[in-house]
Amino acid sequence: MEMPQRKCHVVVNSTIEALVSALRDNPRGILIYNDEIDSLLSNFNRYNGSDESYFLSLFSGTPFKYTRKSNNEYIFLPNPYCSIIGTTQPGMLSSLFGGKRSQNGFSSRFLKVYPDIAAMPSWNEASMPEEILDEWERIIRQVDAVQPPAGQEGKINPFELFFSPAAKQRLIRWKNEVNSCVYVESESEAEKALCGKLETYLIRFCLVIQVMRGICGEADMNEIDEESADRAIRLTEYFRAMESRIAPEMEVGVLDQRHTELLSLLPSSFTTSEAVGIGKRIGLSESTVKRFLREGAREFIRKEAHGHYCKI
Repeated sequence: MEMPQRKCHVVVNSTIEALVSALRDNPRGILIYNDEIDSLLSNFNRYNGSDESYFLSLFSGTPFKYTRKSNNEYIFLPNPYCSIIGTTQPGMLSSLFGGKRSQNGFSSRFLKVYPDIAAMPSWNEASMPEEILDEWERIIRQVDAVQPPAGQEGKINPFELFFSPAAKQRLIRWKNEVNSCVYVESESEAEKALCGKLETYLIRFCLVIQVMRGICGEADMNEIDEESADRAIRLTEYFRAMESRIAPEMEVGVLDQRHTELLSLLPSSFTTSEAVGIGKRIGLSESTVKRFLREGAREFIRKEAHGHYCKI
């Protein structure tokens, strides 16, 4: 008998083996939801050292081959698609997305939302109107009901939405006049990596917005029009602004206030004695400064030679 396939949208168990099975059984894609995204990212590379590299390629929908040694099962995923949603605390940003992950493009694959909240919201008895919830559920169910044409052996053949000439020109202007300029003027490798990923997200936003507008009766779904392109650009720039707010948290999130102050006062290149002298001015002992250089600043300071350092 043929083993039944489990259809689902949301996956909680996010080990690579479980993820591959879910992607095989759900060729239209899945969602990994982690209330605390630390539980997902902290387990990367825990067993075989390849989880993070797999997720790096999964972002681009790279075809994936997987063999289960336990039962000699061979799985080929021609068009894998997986979204990840989760939350974390600002103090965790540096350990989750800083350091190497901000340089290799891993961090920029995640769209981040960091609202400016000065105070906790007040409690009240207001609730979301039922008609709004019902309308949203109807829209999402209609999106899910859109069926691409089936190919041979029941396989799904994706269908394409092309850009209208006006939409294409709008995106080209954004690319040349905005994103390319940010890339050239930036001295941050993390910001340069973000520019590349935002171009990918911009195209995806165009598709999502056009489909949602089509479902809601605001537009056709035979091509991506200029209105959807313009909205996608605004959304892309929103996430660029969010990333700029989060960047300082990722750079100094693991340091306490005194060490952050020390790091900001150090020149780009310095010796141990210079660091000790600056530390004394702000109330840090010699042993504290040396321990910071030796153990606590690997993501921010690189040792060039004995007694000589430079800021990364």
